[in-house]
Formats: sequence, C-alpha cells, structure tokens
Amino acid sequence: MTEPAGTPAVATDHAPVVAPAPAPAVPLTPRALAESMPLVQSGARWFWWIAGLSAVNVGMQHSGSDTNFVVGLGITSFIDALFSGLMVAGLVLDALVLAFFFAMGLMAQRGSMRAFYVGGVVYALDALLYLFAADWMPVGFHVLVLFFIGKGALALRAALQAQEHVDGS
Repeated sequence: MTEPAGTPAVATDHAPVVAPAPAPAVPLTPRALAESMPLVQSGARWFWWIAGLSAVNVGMQHSGSDTNFVVGLGITSFIDALFSGLMVAGLVLDALVLAFFFAMGLMAQRGSMRAFYVGGVVYALDALLYLFAADWMPVGFHVLVLFFIGKGALALRAALQAQEHVDGS
C-alpha cells in the first residue's frame, strides 16, 4: 500500500503510519553557493591579496625602499611615478585602485560572476604594464594569480549552472 506522495505506508494494528515526503530542494542564492565553495572563496581572496600587497608596495615606495611584492599592481607604481610631485593626489588614486580590488574580492566572495570577470580583466590589463616594461617576474605572477582567480570563477559558474538546473527541473 502506498500513499499519494509515493511514500510506503506501514500497516500496524492501529492506523497506518506514513513517512513524511522529502522536502523540495530550496534554491540557494549565488551568495550561499559561493560561501559554500572553497574554490570560489580562494579565487575571490586573491583580489584581497592583490590589494593588500599593493598597499604594502605603495608604503614601501613612499618610504624610499626599492623592494616590492611581485603580486602587487603596476598601476600603483605608475601612479606614484606620475604624481611624484603631488604625493597626496597619488595616494588618493592609489587608494581608489586598492579599494576597487578589495571590492572585487568582497563581491566575488558573495557570488558575483561580474566581480570575477571585471577584476580579472583589470588585473590582466595591469600585467600589460609589466609586459611593456619587460619585467617578467611580475608578469609571470600575474598569470599565476589570474589562473587561480579563473578557477574560482569557473567553480562559481558551474555551481550557478547546477543551481539553475535544479531550479528549472
């Protein structure tokens, strides 16, 4: 004997006992999907590494150091060289660039494909600055970081497509 929901009934001396039907799948938001996936989180955090290490590079450059991190941004170095006589203006522009990458990391961690794409494209364009300067170590590191950002974006895209499939069926 089966119930209308397809759940078998158990006959006893008393009334039949019916097991509850499984709950329908609840659609997850892009944020919930992203937060549950380590690859997405790892890819998104690279934007924070870019912003953080670039901030250290800016500080070291303004203190007169010749040392910098290869994961840092070429655009901040370009801004600092261009605005060497207007240090406050250069720092404000640097802060805007760093805030952009921090925001891309935050939005990517919340499940925004657009953040992965826009942030990745801007970081790839930054690699062109090093390419034109023939500074190969930062170019190579930019490629490596873009690989990990891309892995995060692909993981998020696959999860979103799987969720759409669940929602659509």
